[in-house]
Amino acid sequence: ALQRLRGWEDVDDEIQEMYQEDRSEKEEGQFSVLSLCTFRGLRWQLISIIVMMMGQQLSGVNGVFYYADRIFESAGVDSGSIQYVTVSIGAINVVMTLLAVFIVESLGRRILLLAGFVLCSASCALLTLALNLQNTVSWMSYLSIACVIVYIIGHAIGPSPIPAVMITEMFLQSSRPAAFMVGGSVHWLSNFTVGLVFLYMEAGLGPYSFLIFCAICLATLTYIFIVVPETKNKTFMEINRIMAKRNKVEIQEIKQELQDSYPAGKQEETKALSSSE
Repeated sequence: ALQRLRGWEDVDDEIQEMYQEDRSEKEEGQFSVLSLCTFRGLRWQLISIIVMMMGQQLSGVNGVFYYADRIFESAGVDSGSIQYVTVSIGAINVVMTLLAVFIVESLGRRILLLAGFVLCSASCALLTLALNLQNTVSWMSYLSIACVIVYIIGHAIGPSPIPAVMITEMFLQSSRPAAFMVGGSVHWLSNFTVGLVFLYMEAGLGPYSFLIFCAICLATLTYIFIVVPETKNKTFMEINRIMAKRNKVEIQEIKQELQDSYPAGKQEETKALSSSE
């Protein structure tokens, strides 16, 4: 089945990886959200997912869409055509997200995240400048439109699709469901926070609201550059070993810590599984 799916005959390494992950899953058992949050061996994976999910929503994507109609109107777009321009921006978002699907395997996850947050932070900074000067400098309204388009492109190629992929690749099957629950919760809480406070930010700070989003993009960018590894062309076990070094634990130490956290009956079951293999 694998040979037919992949299109080539040499699938031994992939089968071996499946055996290794299956053995690891049997030894570790299934993580709950609480055990994931307290488990030292997955500390930096969990922090990374939280940071990326927060950065995805707190980077200001909803604020940019909220401001889009006003920006197009100030640039002289006819009021009857603004809705079509907004739909076009949404279409750009969809097209660039689909493009990311095809380039993620060639460029890698990390580079798309970094490039996306660079574009988003630069767009937010320039958008602040353009919105402040558009009443005195005529061409600034067109710069505002360009900033919106570049921001949407940047967000669509990296911050929008990649964090969910990283959850899949940075966690083994035993901890992946709990990681998705944490990541999803952070995603929607951050989305709710932006929706709740942006109107107050916009009323109090005006265009300078985007400087806050710029700072969040830069902070997320810095974290990813320092902490998050490239996962392209790496097996789950290889990624697990990389993050074990980041967590300053050995793989064997992780297994022992897991066993210590189980009830006695579960410990015996885990030892039996390990010895049988």
